Order: sequence, then structure tokens, then C-alpha cells
Amino acid sequence: MHRILIVDDEKDERNVIRFLLNKFNFELDITEAANGKEAISQLRNQSVDILFTDVKMPFIDGIQLAAKARIINPDIQIIFFSGHDDFDFIKKALSLRAVDYILKPVKPQEFQDTILSVIQNIKTLENEKVQKKANTSFLKTHILYRLINKTPLDILKNEYPFIDFDFLNEYYRLILIQFEEPFFDTLSKEEDTLFFYEQIKKIIPSTCDFIDLNPFQILILLKNDANYLEPPMQIASKIQTKIYSEYGIQCYMSVSKELSTSSEIPIIYEKLEEYLEDRFFYSETYIYPIDTSITQETEWLEHDEHLLHAIQEAIQYVDTFSLKQNINILFQKYYQKKEFSHIYVRYLFSRLLQLLCQVLKEYDEKTVNEKMSAIYSCKYFSEIENILLTIQEKVIKKLEKKEQSPKHVIHIVQQYITEHYGEDLSLNILAEKAYLSPRYLSEVFIQETGCGLNKYIKNFRMEKAKKLLHNTNMKINDICKEVGYQNFSYFCRSFRENFGTSPEKFRQMHGEKKKENY
Repeated sequence: MHRILIVDDEKDERNVIRFLLNKFNFELDITEAANGKEAISQLRNQSVDILFTDVKMPFIDGIQLAAKARIINPDIQIIFFSGHDDFDFIKKALSLRAVDYILKPVKPQEFQDTILSVIQNIKTLENEKVQKKANTSFLKTHILYRLINKTPLDILKNEYPFIDFDFLNEYYRLILIQFEEPFFDTLSKEEDTLFFYEQIKKIIPSTCDFIDLNPFQILILLKNDANYLEPPMQIASKIQTKIYSEYGIQCYMSVSKELSTSSEIPIIYEKLEEYLEDRFFYSETYIYPIDTSITQETEWLEHDEHLLHAIQEAIQYVDTFSLKQNINILFQKYYQKKEFSHIYVRYLFSRLLQLLCQVLKEYDEKTVNEKMSAIYSCKYFSEIENILLTIQEKVIKKLEKKEQSPKHVIHIVQQYITEHYGEDLSLNILAEKAYLSPRYLSEVFIQETGCGLNKYIKNFRMEKAKKLLHNTNMKINDICKEVGYQNFSYFCRSFRENFGTSPEKFRQMHGEKKKENY
């Protein structure tokens, strides 16, 4: 709401103006002053849009008051009202850019027209300021865009002499966001884009600016605020997690070093793009640059991959002993190893987190992302260890329940059959794999599946043979051996029993159907 200050040493006169403002329903915050001295005090202590003042007053007259008001607020709208039709007063009023000079007694219609004109002036000025700010903001973004694309700073300063280039010195670090697909194509409305930027600003503890470089890239320019305490890599990780959780889109981010001068901006941007080229080698890494002092140690990384694979197998085969043992080895490997990259360590243990959370069905995608964000936010390795040990404990409890279930035994046997159906699969071999007697395994298998073990193996092999006949050009004799049969005649007889036709006729029949479809 706009504010009007009515200044007159006569209270009755002030009351008349207040009455007229209310009569014509002007939505204004009305304040009063009995003289010019009191009015100046109010002008200094609060924002005033309209000064409605008498000319002749004690202490400081209306002309002097208007001159001081114009210094305090150059855009203030000034209206004089006076009982004296004096040309000198009017001339001085015009020199102070007064909107009007109204004679007492005030005529209601003249008063209404004047206030309407003043309010329109205020709105016009406000719109001009907004437009000027928008134009300046647009030009600054345009300058940054050209600077990033290696237009020399001297040329830009010559082209835009009315722009204060000191704004470039406010930036001290850049963060580049790279999408695999045009991100803004997924945002259908301008409001969605604005909302996206508001969400990102909430994560960044300092003020910043954004540049949409192209449909695949956004550049964040961080300003050097005193409030800035959080490490930039940590901020990048939070942004990456937020984008994935809100939009389901993976993005990659590279973080620059601190800028020394604004002339470094194009060089730094080029370096950020170079960092992101490393994505070719690290498909599951989202924050760059990576500390190459660690990643170049091939044997060390291969050992990490081996441990993660062993942990995955332990979960798959419900082997709680191996699970605990391999996780413990991984923790011991990185405990108090200060020479290793913090980013790599966080990345490694976030992968471990993802493996463990596969067991916990109650952990939805949002919960997993929150846990990953927590890992990237930890200040100390021990905090990462505590997060994962809590989750490991929940996983162990779930797996221990599975270990005690006959279904677990059946799962192990079925998994072995899936992986070794082309080999000898006798009852004795499978019983040995499940650490059970053949007789007990046979009974449990029938009880849990409703099907004998031999029949299950035969059905599994026949389904595999059918797929090979339908989808490949392998010789039937080779398919026979591929699915674990050494005797070709026995294979053909088994196939006929299962599907009512020979392997050769099955292939011919399905081959003709394919031709008909074409």
C-alpha cells in the first residue's frame, strides 16, 4: 500500500484532506504532520510516496520541506495546497517537480483527479523500475554468456558502457550442471522453471545467479557471501540428489576452484566441461572433479569392486557371515586413510548403501535418496560408518529370517539350476550345494513348489530349448547339448512330451508364423 503524508499546521485542514481520501476510497496509508520539521523527521524514518503539504507553515515552509523531501526520496510525488495564489510560490513548486498546486478551499473533483493522477504516476514509475531492473538483469546475463564464450572483457565494456561491470567481481565459484537429455523440455510451464530455480536456491546457503547455457547445461554462479560455510562439493551433491528425487532425472555436476578475477570465468568454465568428460570412465559418479590420485590406483579400485560384488552375492545367497565379513573389510580399508579422496569414499559407500537397501523393501526411493544425501553431508568417516552399520543391522535381521526358512533352501537350489542348467544336475549334487541330505531336499522341494526336483529341471531345460529354437538359428543338436542333454533321441522325446511336437517341427511351424507376420 502506498503512503501519503499530509502536512499542515491547521488540524481542520488535515481532517478535510483525510475526509476526501476516505470519501473517494483511495487505498492509502495516511499519516500526518503539524509542521515541516515534524514532516522531515517522518520522511527520514519511513517510506513516503506522496507529500501533500501546505506552503506557509512555521519553522519550515512547504517549499523548503519539498526540497528536502526530494533529496530524501527523488521519486516522491509532491502536491501543494495553499490559500495564496502567488506566482512565485507556483514557480518554485514547478522547479521542485510538483504534480499540482491546489488552492484552498480544496475542490473535491480537482482533488480526486489530482490524487488519481499521482497514483498513476507512482504505478508508472514502479513499472519503469521493474522493467529497468529486468533489462539490466537480462544484459548482465547476456554479458556473462558472451564472456563464457570467450568474448574479451574489454570489448564487452566498450559495447555496454552504461553497465557497471563490478557485478562480475561478486562471483567467486562456478558449478556446472550437465543433463543427459534436454531438461527444460520436461518443464511445460514458465512457472515450473521458476519453481525449479527456487528449489535449488533453498539448497545453496549463499546468493547466486543462474545461466541457461543450452538445453543440457545450467551454470550456477555463487556469490561471495559471509554466510557461505558449506563445502561446494557438498552443495553440488545435494543439488544432484534433489533434482533426481524431484524429477527422476540424473545430472552430472562439476565444481570450480575459487575465482581470483572475473577474467578467469571463461577459463574456469572450460575446465568445468573438461571435468565432465571423465563421465565416460565413471558411469555411476555424478560429482566432479575426481581426485585422480586415488582413481589411478587400479588394483585398489579393483579390490573395491571385488568386495562390492562379494557383498552383492552374499545378499543374493542369504549368506550373513560373508556379508558382515566383507563389509567389515571395506570399513577397515578406509578407516583413517586421510590420503584418499573424500568424494570417492562417499561415492563408494553410497553404492554399498544402495546394495543394502535392496533388501529393505520399506525403504522407498525417497528414503534411499535421503540416506545418500546424509552420506555426502557427513563431516567424518565415522559418521558414514554409523549410518551404514545401522542399515546393515536391519539387513542382517531380514536375511537371518530367510536363512531359517525352507524357501531359502529352495531359492538356492533354483538359483543354481538357473546358472548351471547345461551341466549335470543330479539330486546328490544339488543336495550338496544346499548342505542337505538328498532325501530331505527332495521332500522339501516338493512341499514348497508342488513339483518334483527332476520334473522342475526338465521343465526348465525344455523352456530354454524352446526359446533357443524360436529365437536363434542354432542347430538342434547343439541346442540339445546347450540345455544339458547328451542323448539327442532322449532330448527329442522329452521335447515332444512337453510340447506335443518334435523340435524340428516346432521350429518350422514358428518360422512360418514369422513369415506370415511379415
